[in-house]
Amino acid sequence: MRELNTVLINNRKFGIIYHTDLTKCELHSHSFIEIAYTLSGKAVHILNGKSEVIGANDYVVIEPGTQHKYVKIGSENLSVINCIFTAGFPYPCAEENSLYECMQNPSLNIRSSNIKPNQISGVYHDTTGEVRQLFLMLRDEYKNKNYKYNLIARSLLNVIILLTVRSLNPGSSVSPFISETIKDYVSIHYAEHNILQVIGDKLNYSVPYLSKKFKAETGESFKAYQQKIRINQAAFLLMHTNISTEEISNIVGYTDVKYFIKIFTKKQGVSPSKFKKLHATSLNQALKRV
Repeated sequence: MRELNTVLINNRKFGIIYHTDLTKCELHSHSFIEIAYTLSGKAVHILNGKSEVIGANDYVVIEPGTQHKYVKIGSENLSVINCIFTAGFPYPCAEENSLYECMQNPSLNIRSSNIKPNQISGVYHDTTGEVRQLFLMLRDEYKNKNYKYNLIARSLLNVIILLTVRSLNPGSSVSPFISETIKDYVSIHYAEHNILQVIGDKLNYSVPYLSKKFKAETGESFKAYQQKIRINQAAFLLMHTNISTEEISNIVGYTDVKYFIKIFTKKQGVSPSKFKKLHATSLNQALKRV
């Protein structure tokens, strides 16, 4: 069994490998996340010793450290798009490198409390063809590398994650939890300072009641949740724009830039300027290899 840890992933945090005919894929594991979509052909996919026949419109999620292999069946080309990435690509503030961690991205507002980490790796069936179209777009964006392709790829990948969660936990389109309503609002209005008051006025609830209800349903305070959303957005802006730290502070809702720097450093372990420099270095190294 071999382990894959590519320079591509180490430096860019995202990549696409397109196999027109995957004739050989030995048992291996890797330190990055992989989602492999089958466009055509059939194969036996072996994941941690469990075998399953897969075909067109099936895709496999492989968490880091998971052992898997393909054994092609028949003469038809086994066409596979491999999307490989680290959790920091779709979720800049990720603390762990796993697709399960990507599902904790507060910007996605996924109810993942009944999804266990060991459920994520496995075969998924794209019955609608929606995921197929997203993978084709991902492949083309990565191949052509046109303006802002990495931002488009990040958005496409987050949609794939959401559709994958839907198949794991279809649930109801309407949540009985007040915290879900609050989170949905915060995902768009995170920079505002009177969110609970606005929601309270609409739902006829007091701010103390909403605050208490949010803590009871989520296990964290509203302030901590809003802060997490703001810092995640700030990290994204630092990674993908040349906006100054002071401007970013204002954009995400902090009027005191010193306080913003303090909070960001506490959450990320490095200052905003250091964070930007680290990611700029990784990007420059990646571009040299293109």
